Amino acid sequence: MWHVLSMPIAVEIALKGPRGEPVDFARTIVSHGVAELPPNRVDLAVRTLETTLPVRRGARTVRITERGEVLRIEGSADPKLTKTVAYMFRLDEDLSRFYELARNGELARIASGAGRMLRAPTVFEDVVNTICAPIRKPSSRQQDLRA
Repeated sequence: MWHVLSMPIAVEIALKGPRGEPVDFARTIVSHGVAELPPNRVDLAVRTLETTLPVRRGARTVRITERGEVLRIEGSADPKLTKTVAYMFRLDEDLSRFYELARNGELARIASGAGRMLRAPTVFEDVVNTICAPIRKPSSRQQDLRA
């Protein structure tokens, strides 16, 4: 009898903005608490974001990590899912002018890739997060959503 070990399916995309500006993975996943809300799970010790995303005919749980200047998505090779992850990390947003202005002065430390805020995979989830966020402190909001 043969035993087949399944290897994780993975896709890699460039971890940079549209004009080549850097993206700081760790800062993005902890930017404002969205990554800590279900169905997400953050493990900063190994710099990993695990999340469940909508795909055709259901949902898929994926693990997102950084390898140098590459964003690695493990768990699916679905092109739509890859676009969703790029959307979540705002890789389509040109922050080059922001970094150019920040490079000189008090904000110089952020020019290495800070400034992006992780967004939810759908506008609906972002709206729900926006409405719920001001109601409670993050720690109590997380407890409510986990219950």
